[in-house]
Amino acid sequence: MRAVAVAALAMSTAAACTGSSGKDYAVPKAVCGVPVKSSLLSPLLPDGNKLTERDYDFGPTQPRCQLKVDRNLVVYFSGDVVPAGTDVIAVNERDMRALGHPAAADIGRAARVADRGALAVDACVYGGKRQQFVANIELKQQATDDVPKRRDALRALLKAYLPAAMKDVGCG
Repeated sequence: MRAVAVAALAMSTAAACTGSSGKDYAVPKAVCGVPVKSSLLSPLLPDGNKLTERDYDFGPTQPRCQLKVDRNLVVYFSGDVVPAGTDVIAVNERDMRALGHPAAADIGRAARVADRGALAVDACVYGGKRQQFVANIELKQQATDDVPKRRDALRALLKAYLPAAMKDVGCG
């Protein structure tokens, strides 16, 4: 399934430019092999000429990838299947603070959206056991644009990404 999504990403990034926004690349329709609407990802990507994705193989329960625009790391996605009793929000509190003013969000079982990132967790069953899936999105460039709009864009992307990423790793 991921190979198909990566192939689709390669085709979509090789497509014609998007034009009006200053992005001379096609916004992908999948990240880490997970389908996402380009319209949800686009507000978080800067202008530039070329977008590339790099996936990391940390195993089937830990999707990782990064998006670069013109060789600059701009967005990092990660996911993890973790034990059901883990307090994901508490474990990640320091990292979320470093991303700027985290606030609760109504996504999954629990979520936080910060100025430059977002994290959500939801319950699932993996390998016949009750587990949780954690999705994390981090913006890697210091943005100077409208913080409330960026937080809204992160919230919208995470809300769509979390269930799709869970499904992709088989955490149902």
